[in-house]
Amino acid sequence: MKVAIIGAGIAGLSCAHELERHKIYPTIYERNSYIGEQASHVGAWLGIMERPIRDPLKYVSQEYHLDIQPINTINTLITHTPNHTITAKGNLGYLIKRDKDPLDIKQQIFSKLKNTQVRFNELGDYETLKSQNDFVVIADGTSEFAKELGCFNQMFNGFVRGGVILGSFNPNTLISWVNKTYCKDGYVYLTPFNKKKAFLGLVVSDVNEMELEHYWELFKSTENIKRPFIEEFTQQHISGFVYPHTVENILLAGNAGGALSHFLGFGVINSIIMGVMSAKAIAQGLDYETLLKDYTAKNKQKYQLRRSLNMLNNKDLDRISSILKLPLIKHLIYNTPFDVIKHGADMIKFFTKSY
Repeated sequence: MKVAIIGAGIAGLSCAHELERHKIYPTIYERNSYIGEQASHVGAWLGIMERPIRDPLKYVSQEYHLDIQPINTINTLITHTPNHTITAKGNLGYLIKRDKDPLDIKQQIFSKLKNTQVRFNELGDYETLKSQNDFVVIADGTSEFAKELGCFNQMFNGFVRGGVILGSFNPNTLISWVNKTYCKDGYVYLTPFNKKKAFLGLVVSDVNEMELEHYWELFKSTENIKRPFIEEFTQQHISGFVYPHTVENILLAGNAGGALSHFLGFGVINSIIMGVMSAKAIAQGLDYETLLKDYTAKNKQKYQLRRSLNMLNNKDLDRISSILKLPLIKHLIYNTPFDVIKHGADMIKFFTKSY
C-alpha cells in the first residue's frame, strides 16, 4: 500500500509511526529542511483539558504507543484575571519542548521511525499525490488545504505574538493571564524552559498584524513585563471545525483537520490522536470519522466553553475567579477527575447568573 503524508509535524509523524506498526511505510513531504519548530517555545499538556483522562503522558503511551519525554511536570498553575489571581497546585500536567533539538516533541517521534522516507524541502501537491498513492494524509499544520477542499469552518482568527525571555522562573509553574483589554477573546501564557528562560506568548483574537503590536505593548505595560527578550516571533493563529475529515482518498489530520483547541490553543494531543487514527483508518480499512467520534465530541465541548468565555467581560472574569478560589470549588476543578470541559459552559452560566 502506498501512502503519502504532507507535513512532518506531530500529526504526520504520529501517522507514520502508527503505519509502521502495521508494516506500511509512507513517504512524508516536508516543506522545511528540518524536523522541529522555526521559533523556540514550550507547549503544555494540561490534565484539566483532557479529562476524563487522568494522565495525558501515560494515556499517549498506552493508547498510541508513543513515549514522549516532557521537559518538566506542571505542579503549579497561576491564572491572572484583571483583579484576581488563582493559584492551583497538584499533578496538573506537563511542559513539552518545541524547537529543533532532540527533546522537541517532533524530534522525539521522528527518532522512533524506522523505514519512513522524509522528502525535505517539498511541499507536496495533494492533487498529484492522490493519483499516485492509495491514500494521502494532509497534516501540514495549517487550515489552507481544508479550506481548498471546502471542509473548514473558522471559529477563531487571531495572532500569537511572543518570544523567549530571560529571568528567574519556577520550571514547574505555568502562568496565564485573561484580560479582555489586551487579549480580547484570547489569553497570555508563560511556560518555562528552565529556571532562567521561558516562553511568553500573547494570543489575541480578531486583529490584523498591524494592530497586533498595540495589544502586545498594552499587555507588557499593563502587567509590567520588563524582562529582556532574546527571541521574538509573530504567527497567525486560526482554529475551526473540519468536516468531513475525508475527501476521496485524502484524510485531514492535525491542525489541517481542526486539531487546534478551541479553548486553549494547545493541540498536541489532538494532533497525535488524529495522526494515529488516520493511520488506523488506512491500515485497517476503518471509517475515519467513526474513529474520531470521541475526539469530535470533546472538541465541540471545548468550543462551547470557549464561546461562553467569549461572552464575559472583565468584571465577569473577576467574579468567576473569586468563586474558583473557594477551597471546595478549587479542589473540584483542579484536583479531581471532574470533566471541566464537558460541564464548563454550564458552570459559567450558573456562576454569572448567581451574581
